Amino acid sequence: MYWSIPSSLNKLVPYQLDEVADIALGVQLNVFECDGIAVGASISHKIADALSFSMFIKTWAGTSRRDHHHQIDDHPVVSPQFVSATLFPPRNISGFNPSVGITKENIVTKSLGGSQRSPSRVDALSAFIWSRYVAATKVGYEAPAKVDAIIHAVNLRNRIDPPLPECSFGNLYRISVTVPRLDTGEECYGLVRQVREQISHIDTEYIKKLQEGNDHLSFIQQSSENVNKGEMVTLSFTSLCRFPLYEADFGWGKPTWVGSPALNFNNLVVFMDTKSGGGIEAY
Repeated sequence: MYWSIPSSLNKLVPYQLDEVADIALGVQLNVFECDGIAVGASISHKIADALSFSMFIKTWAGTSRRDHHHQIDDHPVVSPQFVSATLFPPRNISGFNPSVGITKENIVTKSLGGSQRSPSRVDALSAFIWSRYVAATKVGYEAPAKVDAIIHAVNLRNRIDPPLPECSFGNLYRISVTVPRLDTGEECYGLVRQVREQISHIDTEYIKKLQEGNDHLSFIQQSSENVNKGEMVTLSFTSLCRFPLYEADFGWGKPTWVGSPALNFNNLVVFMDTKSGGGIEAY
């Protein structure tokens, strides 16, 4: 299938993911000979995380086809709430290179579909993919000085007190880092517990500390330096599951399929729901 090779989708977006630094948003309308269309959109990670992006697309689509009652399908079009700077005041990040991890090497990106009945689909798939990654690369058997870590992006909106609505716009996420204990003898199941334990530390108290200081930025900078020095090997996961990716209707009906072009980060896994709702596509 065309979309099983994500690099073939690169021509459907307005620019390559790492080529443009000063454009906030790019949109490209693609019209095919079969009369089908595809909307390709790219947004700068400087201003928005994945949930903000998907909510923006949904709201934009709703606004473009709303009637004079300003409602779509009996539901009001929800405007974004720009609260990020209030919750996390801007700080001086001079010297921090946000492009750490981006590579110009030949990166292979594949899309794998799978069905999961477990309510913790992302946990289970993360642990399974990590176990296969370890088996393929022998991670964990390197020199003792090297740290192997699993990174998960964690949405802060439902962890702030009081919780924020999904339409809160910005980079409202932080990362959870798990250094797996490979000697537990429990493989995937033990790893799921370890990951959940680390994610649970991102709670209201943790977020208060984020708002008060630069600890998280310092942690990101130190981690980036460790990766650059080869002292840390990471496998990163981010989940777009349950995001409103398939709710964007510009008037032509809801999307037949939503996907991503090739990603230019090493060792990054992105989870997205299939349209049927029960399966996951793993990039």
